[in-house]
Amino acid sequence: MDFSRATITELAARVAEHLHNQGIEVVLVGGLAVEIYSENLYLTKDIDMVNTNYQTPVQLHRAMAQLGFTKKGRVYVNATTDITVEFPPAPLSVGNELIQRTTTAELPEGRIPILRAEDVVKDRLAAFIHWRDTQSLVQATAILLKHSLAPEAFKAFCEREGSSVHYQQLLHLYQCGKVHPQITMAQLEADLARLLLNNL
Repeated sequence: MDFSRATITELAARVAEHLHNQGIEVVLVGGLAVEIYSENLYLTKDIDMVNTNYQTPVQLHRAMAQLGFTKKGRVYVNATTDITVEFPPAPLSVGNELIQRTTTAELPEGRIPILRAEDVVKDRLAAFIHWRDTQSLVQATAILLKHSLAPEAFKAFCEREGSSVHYQQLLHLYQCGKVHPQITMAQLEADLARLLLNNL
């Protein structure tokens, strides 16, 4: 199949629908989930989906081959697009929390099973806490601002996964972001750099 004209969300919807028709249920996680919930403030070329009904690698490989994707290392590739597809291992979780509920992104390009916005925030916070990935803190904050989510709702999660210091960093970056008339990743990155410098 030729996916050269397909957007990343269109391709994700096509893959999810095809896998569903093959009896394989997936939920979108990772960078594309951030892109969708940040309303394209963050952009990616990778599709990450967790196989939530634990179908075998052979079944997954066969279904992806029907779409023209072959396995290369950890990812599936297709010669007609530079977008890759990866299937992180189940179970579906963020940090040390198992995910009980998901949702569906209803996009012009199609329907994509996806983590809820709150759980994408937690996923990014976990990456920040455990891997010291400051870009993930920026992404979490962008989603909070775009969806009017209160940072206080994530205080307990930050403390369970790390410490109150991580929550304070989230809260301060959120407060900085709120004063900007227009949210951009570059602005949030500059805010975070300034906050981290002031804490040295």
